[in-house]
Amino acid sequence: ATLLLGLPELVARVVPIDAIVEVTDPAEAVVLALALTLSTSAFVFPVLEARGWAAGAAGRAATSILLLQDLAVAPLLVAMPFVLGNGPAAPGDIALLTAKATAGFGLALAAGSVVVRTLFQVVAATRAPEAFVALCLLVS
Repeated sequence: ATLLLGLPELVARVVPIDAIVEVTDPAEAVVLALALTLSTSAFVFPVLEARGWAAGAAGRAATSILLLQDLAVAPLLVAMPFVLGNGPAAPGDIALLTAKATAGFGLALAAGSVVVRTLFQVVAATRAPEAFVALCLLVS
């Protein structure tokens, strides 16, 4: 698992990115940068658990950061048409799209907060670390 986590850095140092991907537009560069900055929680959570770091302060901080990065995906997906220049151009259309995205994201966040809190309480009552890790992966 440690080798897998170091593999992207090794590839980035050995193989230049322009040999793999040809970026010709600044918008493509932004999309590529945003995609590469998102975390892969499914790989990190098992490593934290296997090393016994999940319960410590570093594990809680890493979990918080990973979940925040996972939540950042929704606004990035909404903003992507604007970054690429394919989104609506009329101010009214942009305002409507922004209102829909904000309302949808807020509703999902509010409902998810209640549901996820209840799920975590149920799983915490079982005191099974495997169930907790599985729920973290499911939620993320």
